[in-house]
Amino acid sequence: MLFIFFCAFLEFLTAFSAASFVLWAVLLAYLGLAACLLFFSKLREYGPLIWTLSSGIIFTTLGCEWLYAIHEEYGYLALRNICFQILSLILLLTYVKDESDLLLYAWTTVAGSAGANLINFLRLRKYCTWSLTWRFSWQQHLLPILVLFANSLVNLLYVSADVAQLGVMTSDYYVGLYSVASKVTALLKQLLGAVIVVTVPRLACSYGQKGGEFFQKLARQIADLLVMLALPAACALFALGEEVVILTADLDFAPAAGAMKLLGLALVFSLLGWFYMAAVLVPARQEKAALLAISIASVVNICLNFLLIPAFKEAGAALATLLADLVTCLACYFLAKKSARLLPSGKKLASSLLGCLYAYLVCQAALAKGLGPGATVFWAALWAISGYFVILYLLGNRVLLEFKRGSRRE
Repeated sequence: MLFIFFCAFLEFLTAFSAASFVLWAVLLAYLGLAACLLFFSKLREYGPLIWTLSSGIIFTTLGCEWLYAIHEEYGYLALRNICFQILSLILLLTYVKDESDLLLYAWTTVAGSAGANLINFLRLRKYCTWSLTWRFSWQQHLLPILVLFANSLVNLLYVSADVAQLGVMTSDYYVGLYSVASKVTALLKQLLGAVIVVTVPRLACSYGQKGGEFFQKLARQIADLLVMLALPAACALFALGEEVVILTADLDFAPAAGAMKLLGLALVFSLLGWFYMAAVLVPARQEKAALLAISIASVVNICLNFLLIPAFKEAGAALATLLADLVTCLACYFLAKKSARLLPSGKKLASSLLGCLYAYLVCQAALAKGLGPGATVFWAALWAISGYFVILYLLGNRVLLEFKRGSRRE
């Protein structure tokens, strides 16, 4: 547990990079990690692997990716990541041959992120100069940092609870089923969540400089955009859960389809909860409210897991996650009401639901053809995506155009 705590602390510091304070804090965290390896014999045998993987922390801290996000250099960040991930893949295929090359595998993994962040560090002079100092207002920053760290730690426990409780209460087989389903939905969440990541700096700036009216208008556009993208994704996973499982894993994992359908539905609430937390509560300096929301959801998730896993196994864990994400979304919305009332537009929500109905019928038609998992997913995606956006356009849903025009005006 202590080791997980320090890992969470290290991971958190990579996201909260702010000058000398964080550099000294990273040093203390490394000392804590060293103490864990010194006093826990079970971890000591993995020492070289742990130190190799943790070496990426200092590069991530020095890389100051948050600075480039503030200046919205997402094209540069994407190109940089693609280049270094290709380099990492080449190193992986060249040097890693079998299980004895585990340490080499770790180094190739670290090389991609380390190289990318080294380029970031060399480009910092474009925006600022820096030097290491002991003179920083730690009294001013310590409490917000601890609140955000607690938020990060609770979120880590929230994400890890399902697999941990499944492993304790059932067997590795059900853990494997749930892992397959959760990885697919986690990938979709990261993909759709890019909308949140790239808009948070602009939202924070507009909240601080342009007043509540402009902030609410921009935030409502983003909420509508998230709903427009998340609903069809959830619909597709619900309709084609088994085919997606077989396509991404194997026929043996087909029973994971039930969990994937439930996690697909949870995707909508998860993204909206993330949006309310990262784009409204944190810019409005309501970090404690965000911590309260994720803490409530964590307790709900853990308690529901104890009730549902014994009876429904991996599907029970997925149902618990769905209900916990719903609680997170509602809690964040009600806590954020003081800063912004951001319910999605009813007209646009109705058009998205009609588009989802069309997408679901297309998926069912593709399933009826019996084309096999790959062909079914391909043809369903081809017709469902194009038809969905045509329906939105015909019903007057112009979320993408409005968002693009708003971005241009900025």
